[in-house]
Amino acid sequence: MKQAACEKKILDRENNLERIQNAVKNNLGVSLPFMSDIAHHMITPHNNSTRSLLLLQSASLFKNPDDAIIDIGSTLEFLHTASELHRHIKEPENARRHQQHVQKLWGSEASVLLGDYLLSISFQILTRLGNLDVLECVSLATQNISRGQVLEISEPTLTATPKHWRRVTRDKIAGLFGAGAKSAAFWGNASQATASKLFDFGEHLGMAVQLKTDLDAIDDEKRFQQKLKDKELWSPLCFLLHERMPGSVSMEMSIKLQNEFTVGEMTKELRILFKKYDLNEMIKSEAKQELEQAKECLEKLEMNIAPLQPLTLYSMI
Repeated sequence: MKQAACEKKILDRENNLERIQNAVKNNLGVSLPFMSDIAHHMITPHNNSTRSLLLLQSASLFKNPDDAIIDIGSTLEFLHTASELHRHIKEPENARRHQQHVQKLWGSEASVLLGDYLLSISFQILTRLGNLDVLECVSLATQNISRGQVLEISEPTLTATPKHWRRVTRDKIAGLFGAGAKSAAFWGNASQATASKLFDFGEHLGMAVQLKTDLDAIDDEKRFQQKLKDKELWSPLCFLLHERMPGSVSMEMSIKLQNEFTVGEMTKELRILFKKYDLNEMIKSEAKQELEQAKECLEKLEMNIAPLQPLTLYSMI
């Protein structure tokens, strides 16, 4: 299937993404300028289009997206942003650029308050919509995000195993993709069985998106160095140390990473190792495997799955 043809199957893509973006702004609706300024600064530039598209395309399996599904999309963005804010409170220097800007302008206390506010308004929106299945689905995803963050700090991120990376990423990132697809099913009055299959599809898609995001950082010098400086849990490093390199060499590199190192020199050394052990191809292969599993989930659905098929292509995520 050619990419141009796939893009035509994406249901009114730009318009519906804009609808979610507008819902994000409208649902903030705060009367306090202080909170409003921070929230708009945080949310507006930080919308994950694949996560939103998954929600919208899943919804289109049942009926045309309405204001309710758009509101659900806005809550997913609030929850993701809240989790990112809370994650970096203790180490603001490790926050992403837009998060650092919030903390520099208003301080960590405001970041905590904003994260809490986004969580509370998310559940206010879901309660107003009145769909208890959606509410329970998103609540569980929120719980899993917190669990993933706890797991992430339970061992040194620069020397974590691929198994640890997968577990953390499934809870912290991919689960929110799954929750979006499953919520769309409940919104469309689908059965529990259909909703569960869509959750599995979304979770695999979320894993693939994160793998591709990690892969893109290899070829970006600034992002590569930031990963090391921030000591982020990063799949290329996990796979390099535990699945590609011989044990003795891996141990030596692990010791280097756990001790003090110069980011520039370590970046240069790791780039050589990534090329030697073909990490780019390995991570891409892992992402494609997740997409294949996503396809298998779709094939179990007894309905027209055309709206979701484009999202199983590596070039489309």
